[in-house]
Formats: sequence, C-alpha cells, structure tokens
Amino acid sequence: MQLCAGRVPEFAAVPVIVVAVATAAILIARANRYGYFGDELYFLAAGRRLAVGYADQGPLIPLVARLADVLAPDSLVVLRFPSILMAVVGILVAAALAREFGGRLGAQLLAGIAYAACPFAITQSATLSTFAFDATLSATVLWLVVAWVRRRRDGFILAAAVVAAVDIQVKLLLPVLLAGIVLGVALFGPRELARRPAVWLAAFIVAVAATPGLLWQSAHGWPQLEMGAVIRAEQLAATGGSFGLPVQFATLAGLLGTVLALYGLWGLLSHLSLTRYRFLIVVVLTQFGFVLVTGGRPYYLAALLPVLFAAGAVTTQDSVPRRWWCGSAIAVTALTVAIAVVAALALPQHISRLSEPTADRRELSTRLRIYGTTGWPELITAVTDAYIRIDAAERGQTAIITQTYWQAAAIDQLGDPSRPTVYSPNRGFAYFGTPPDSATTILYVTVGDAEPTLRPLFSQLHVLTRADDPLGFPGISRGVTVWRGEGPTRPWTEIWPHLRTLTLDPGL
Repeated sequence: MQLCAGRVPEFAAVPVIVVAVATAAILIARANRYGYFGDELYFLAAGRRLAVGYADQGPLIPLVARLADVLAPDSLVVLRFPSILMAVVGILVAAALAREFGGRLGAQLLAGIAYAACPFAITQSATLSTFAFDATLSATVLWLVVAWVRRRRDGFILAAAVVAAVDIQVKLLLPVLLAGIVLGVALFGPRELARRPAVWLAAFIVAVAATPGLLWQSAHGWPQLEMGAVIRAEQLAATGGSFGLPVQFATLAGLLGTVLALYGLWGLLSHLSLTRYRFLIVVVLTQFGFVLVTGGRPYYLAALLPVLFAAGAVTTQDSVPRRWWCGSAIAVTALTVAIAVVAALALPQHISRLSEPTADRRELSTRLRIYGTTGWPELITAVTDAYIRIDAAERGQTAIITQTYWQAAAIDQLGDPSRPTVYSPNRGFAYFGTPPDSATTILYVTVGDAEPTLRPLFSQLHVLTRADDPLGFPGISRGVTVWRGEGPTRPWTEIWPHLRTLTLDPGL
C-alpha cells in the first residue's frame, strides 16, 4: 500500500479497545488464583525501605508496591493491577504502531490481538515485575519515535523523553534501546532527527532522570553490573543460555506473533512503505546482540514485540492477496487466542498435581511456569516455631538472617509483626541493613548444606526446625533449615560484607 506522507490512517479505536478490555477482564479474573511470587514479596519489602536506587532495579516498582500495599494491604489483585495495565497498554501500542506504519483497520486489530494473545503478555501481567513495566514503556518510546518520523512533530520526541525518564526508574536497560535508535538513525536516517533541538532537550531530561540511580549504584559498587554474570549463569542453567534464544523469543511471541515478527523483519528490510522506519532493524539487532553477548533474560526483547507485530501485520496486509490475508489471519488468530485463553485460565495448576521432586534449575523454571511459587506458609511456620523456642529474656538480642532474599521478603511481609527484624545478605536485601552487633542470638534460615558456612560465624550452632517437604518448592518449603546461632565470632559489621552475594541459591 502506498502511503501519503502527511496522512495517518484512521485508528481502529473501538475494536482495539474491545480487545484490550476483554484481555484486562481475563487477566484480572486470574490475578488472585495463585500466591505471591518471590520478587513480589521483595518489592513489598523494598517499598517499606524507599530509596532512589536498589541493587538490581530502580525505585519505581518498590514505590508501586508500596502504594498498592497502602491502598489495599494483602490484595494480590491490586498489587498486580499495574502489570495488567502495562499489558493492556502494550496492546494499544501495538495497534498504534500498525497505524503509524500505514496499516488499515484490520492490520491494527491483528497487531493488537497478537500482543494480547502472546505468551509474554500473560507472563507480563501475572505478577508485579520490572519487566512488565520496562517492556511496555520501552515499546512506547519506540512508538513515539516512529510517530515523529512520520509526522515530524517535536512533541513526540519530548513525550518519548518523559516515558524514557520513567522507564529508567525501572531498569537500567534503556540505554541499550536508545543506543539502537541512535545507531539506526545514523545508518538509515532520518538524520534530520539529530538536528532537532528537542532531541537534545530529550537527552537532558533522560540524563537528569538517570542521575540519582547512577549515583546510588556508584556509591554501592555497581551491583547492577555484577548482576550480569549472575543472570547469565541462571539463564544457562534454566534455559540453555543464548543458544536457545530463537526458541525463547518464539515462546514469548506465540504462534501468531512469531509469524508476524518474521514478516515484520522482512517488511522493514524490503517493504517500500516501511523504508523510512528501517532504523528499527538496527534497534532489533542491537537488542538481540545485547542479550546474546550478555546471556540476558529473553524478556529483555519484549519491547520489540509490538514493533514487529505491527510491521508484520502491515506487511502481510500489503503483500498477501486480500482473500488469502483475511482467511489465514482469522484462522491463525483464532487458534492463537484459544491457546492464550486456555493458558491464562488453566495456569498455574494446583500444586497437588505435582508428583515428582524438582531436581535442577531447568525443572524449577518449568515448575514456576506450571505451578507458580508455593510453600510460603510452611516457611513462615518453620521460622515461627523456631522463634517460639527462644527464651523471652533473649528475644531482645535476637535477629533473623536468611540465606535468600525471597525468604527474607516472605518473613518480612507474611510473618508475625512481633518477630525480630529480618536481614539477608542476598541480592537487594543485603543493602537494607546489617544486623546490629547487639544481636547475639541469630535465627539463621538456610538452604541446603549450610553448616560449613555458618559454623565459623558462631561459638554455638544447632538446628531448631526444618521445612523439607520432598515435593516442596526448593528454598521455600524444601531443603530449608532454621538454625540457632549464639555468640557471633566477629561483629556483624565485619561479617556482612563477606556474606553478601547476588546469587539466588534454591539449594539444587
């Protein structure tokens, strides 16, 4: 389809909004069917310790968690509603991108449905998470840049800067996206973009927004950079690492999404009407290259989904004969939507269906997708039973330390408010504080065989309770030991730096 430079197709507002509302209804209906994910508990804990920066994310998600907890304490639906909202906005962004690319109503609707039904949208909306926000905010930045390319209105650049300033409060991944845009524009244009004063103002806005978080990272030794090696190891163990990235991307995109993504890449390379947006190819290659080189999470690519879905919808609309396009689009869309609805309503399965212990990280990754995170009551019971065994006279000098930040966050959020303060040297929790040197009795919650690590820390050490269901969740209700440690051999201010670790060890 040939496009007039000044004319933007009509937006398929009503059908796209219907898709968005229907998707929201399904996602909200399932939001209360499963318990907390470990990171949700961590965000709630972080929200009670608000700061301008954290070890592994920006301040926005802890702030959102705090607001949700104040508005509706213990409500999983309210806690997860912002992520559901991000998924719904992702649908609108995909459709809006198709419109900017010149797509007619059918192409816009197809792009929106592809996002609504892709497995990533289900994952994105399932829990409060950084990637739920980062994916949609980054995709919105791309949409606004595309809108500027088509319309040449500098307000789109300033709007993109505002969205980017918010996104940088979620994760420090945005510079990769921005680098891809800059490089793409330098190679394919429109080079006029660099000469616009609004671009330099936009760069200033983003730089100012990023400064507090960067200063926090600098003051704490750049833990975000150290997380790269940790994530690479986790991905290698759970999914096979970068070698499996094409399959992982297809898993995120779904059936319809994968077809559209492939057409979208082809269209950006060869389709005449998409020539002016060829810089997006460089954005795609930059994102993929970053994940491949760093061994990052597959969902770091999720911001590309609306772009590729939209480009693919427009390309198929213009390249496939209309009678074939309508029929094939309806068939593939119907199948994709059916799969998505079944998955959304059927998962997670009840834990009673689990019959085999979880043996390794790959199985743990599968278990998370199928059954969710379970075992929090058992963990809290074990810690509570251990605390009851502490004499009342000693409780004033007692603290709780956990091996993992998930354990600490669970005790902090779900445990008895009268229990001692909980600490953990793991990941972000390690920066929430050090146990006081006056804490001479420690309830230490560990995973696996931790005695060789704990024994040198205390003059006396023995087991109080365990949570070790063979079918339990590793690190939560399986392989967990609660120790009583007395008489720390050194002050905690000296011990703590040596205990800090960014690795989440489930004991497998």
